[in-house]
Formats: sequence, C-alpha cells, structure tokens
Amino acid sequence: MAIRVGNIASGDDFFDRLSELEDMWRYLEGNHVSLTGPRRLGKSSLLKRLGEQAEEKGVFARMIDVEGLDTAVAFVAAINAGYPDESLKHHMQSAAGKIGSWLKVVRKVDIKLLGSIEVQPLPDRGWGNDAQKLESRLTDLPVLLLVDEFSVFLEKLIARDLREAELLLGWLRRWRMSDTSCRFVFSGSVGINALLERHHLTTWLNDCPEFQLGPFRPKVARGMLIELARRDGWSLSDDSACYLCDKTGWLSPFYLNLLLDESMKAARDRLLESDETDGDLCNNDIDDGYDRLLASRSRFIHWYKRLQRDLADSSIAFSLALLRHVAKADTLLTRKQLLARLAKQEADPQKRAEQLSDSLAYLEEHGYLGQTADLKITFLSFLLRDYWRRNHAD
Repeated sequence: MAIRVGNIASGDDFFDRLSELEDMWRYLEGNHVSLTGPRRLGKSSLLKRLGEQAEEKGVFARMIDVEGLDTAVAFVAAINAGYPDESLKHHMQSAAGKIGSWLKVVRKVDIKLLGSIEVQPLPDRGWGNDAQKLESRLTDLPVLLLVDEFSVFLEKLIARDLREAELLLGWLRRWRMSDTSCRFVFSGSVGINALLERHHLTTWLNDCPEFQLGPFRPKVARGMLIELARRDGWSLSDDSACYLCDKTGWLSPFYLNLLLDESMKAARDRLLESDETDGDLCNNDIDDGYDRLLASRSRFIHWYKRLQRDLADSSIAFSLALLRHVAKADTLLTRKQLLARLAKQEADPQKRAEQLSDSLAYLEEHGYLGQTADLKITFLSFLLRDYWRRNHAD
C-alpha cells in the first residue's frame, strides 16, 4: 500500500495546511511560537514542511526531536548537534541573497511587553557553558529551531529535577528575549502551557504565542482521501470520501489514513473473491475496513497502556472509569452527568470534581476525549470510541 500510516508526512504525502503554514510564518516574523494540539494531528509533519519552506526564505532549519531526552545536558547537546558550524557556514554562503530578506522581515521582540522577570545566571551544572556557546553561535543567524515534542521532554525533566527544568526554561527565555535573529518553535502533544501552569512555571514561556493545530477541514480531508486512493489504483467518489469521514469522526490525518488503508485492503479482498474487476472503493469496503480495524486490538492497545504508563496509580482507576462511561453511553454526556456516574470512584463531591477536571485535561491533551459545541464529552475518534466500547467498557 502507498499510504504511510503514522509516519511524518513530507513531499507529496503532505496535504494542505496552507493557511496554518502562512500563519506560522507570520507569527515567526515577530515571535517565537508554541505549537500544540492532541496526538495524531500532524504537528511533526507541519514542522517538517516548515523546515522545507525555510530554505526558500534563506533560513537554516532543523527539526530536533527531544522526546527521548530527560536532562538539560542532553537537550543542549541535541540542539548543538543539529546546527554544526560547517552546515551553517555552507548555508550562509549558498543562501546569501535570501538571508537579507529574512533579516529585514524579522521584527525584534519588544521586551517591554513581556513583563519583568528575574533572569538568573546560567548554572554550573555541566551544561551552562555549552548553552552559552550555543546561544552565541546562533543568536545572530537566520536560524529556525524546530524543537519537536518539547512538552514530553519537559514533563520528564520536571519529574526528574524541577529546579533544573526551571533553570533551562529561564535560559531559553533570556535567549529569546535578547536581540536575536533566530526563532524557536516548540511543539508538544501535551499542552505546554497547561503543563507549565500545573508546576507554576508559566512565566518562562509567556513570550511564545500558542498556535493550536486542529483537524482537517472536511473538504481538505475528502480531497486527501480521493488523491491517496487514486495513487493506489482506486477510484473513491466524493460521496464515499464523505462517508469515510463520517465513519472516522475526528478528521485527524492519522485516523483518516488508517481507515482508508484498511478499506483498500477490504476492497482488494472483495475483488479477489469475486469476478469483479472495477477499482471502485465503495461504502461496504469502508464498513469492512472499519470492522477489521476494531477486530485488531494491537492497533489501539497502546492507548490503554499509555494510561498505565503515564498516570499515577491514584489517577488510573478514575480515568479508566471516565473513559468507560463515555464509551458505553448511548448519548453524549455532560460534565454533570459524568460527575454522578463517577460517584463510586470518589464519594467526596469536591474531590470528584477536581479529579474529573484533571482527568479531562489529560485525556483531551492526549487525544482521547474532546468537547462538543454544547459542552458534552465525547471520544474524538469514533474508531477509538468503538474500540474502547468493545474492549474496556464492561
């Protein structure tokens, strides 16, 4: 199959996001940016395309994935390794004509608008000197630092050493507030600002406007599905593309591609078992693909295991009960209705309300649940909802 489900999209595999990219570049003229949104929306793919466009603007960009790191030393080393002097020198020579345009367009951040904050000296913790050298090397250059999964790294660093996290954030903020030509984009599936708020660290990133990435618009989603099906030799009508979107619910590129891929496999098997030769992908194929996905527990079991891995023991039972009630309800539930259903998990009304707020925040940040326009709680993905209903709602 031609579809690369779950991988970072690049080249012809990257669809639309034109307005998002335009907005990002407009933000970057005068700001550093915090890119947020639930998992499986394509944040890393957007960063990659941003990096691809950077060259046209005379900007040297690298995407640094820091998800696997948990120390300030490793963070500084990863950024340092991504921007070697030799590559920067080559860029400055080859893109000399474009660099001036970028430097002219970049507006300096108005420090007076950011509020006063005590800036502490870099710590002598094994990374202070390297951080200072890194800042000195990059601060005056047309560089775009695309720091992917920053919130995941930061969450681990905070758990490991809160003071170290504060010092690192303080250094990064001081760097950003200087008269710099480089720009940072911090991305994260976990809401970065929500994470910082929980640990009373919001001051350290309040100079970075939050850019929230949303799902595809319906027209874009249908266009992507039709084109991907065509590339694989199938004809998908606009009506059937709309049907697939309705089956998916949340128009995340990951879930759309996942269902399309399985639907094409179902269609292929249908043709093998019959005398038909047409390459039309029909609604029955989409239904069969949907059922096949639900029958494969390995496709979704990591959503369950992530809760066991990430949540404290005191939170796991409550969050699982919350997901169970949302999954098995015949109609969407309000917050008030959920509080009533969760009484067995926590008898004290005030503690129950606090736990519900905390659990909803986590589950929304990580792409499990969302709220409708009338503030009812629902699974974002219908596939994940029906998997949960089948396997974890008893």
